Amino acid sequence: MGKKNLYALLGGLLLTACSGSGAGDALQDYLDAMQNKDYVAFVDGMNFKKQPTQEQKEQFAALIGEKAEKNGNVEEYNVVGDSVIVEDSLAIVTYEVVYKDGSKDLEKQPMVKKDGKWLMEIGK
Repeated sequence: MGKKNLYALLGGLLLTACSGSGAGDALQDYLDAMQNKDYVAFVDGMNFKKQPTQEQKEQFAALIGEKAEKNGNVEEYNVVGDSVIVEDSLAIVTYEVVYKDGSKDLEKQPMVKKDGKWLMEIGK
């Protein structure tokens, strides 16, 4: 292996090792908040185009809570991987939804980094 190829390989490995996006960890925190019925914390993890007031956040959290209670068949959420699309600004996180009947679904959540914090992109 030539010196250039070795440096390219080492550089790629270093970049991969250091590029832990944190988006997956952030999403897991938001999903844990959802699981623990902390819907305000879940809403705080959303990227809104226009920042809602605290009252609007609480109303949105209440709606999410009502919907979650009606769909009470989710047992847990597990992040299974993330892909950085644009370094330090955009990632797609894949997570698994495990239902109480044992069935599972894989979902993808776009994440954006805003003011140093990874947020769920919801398009609103």
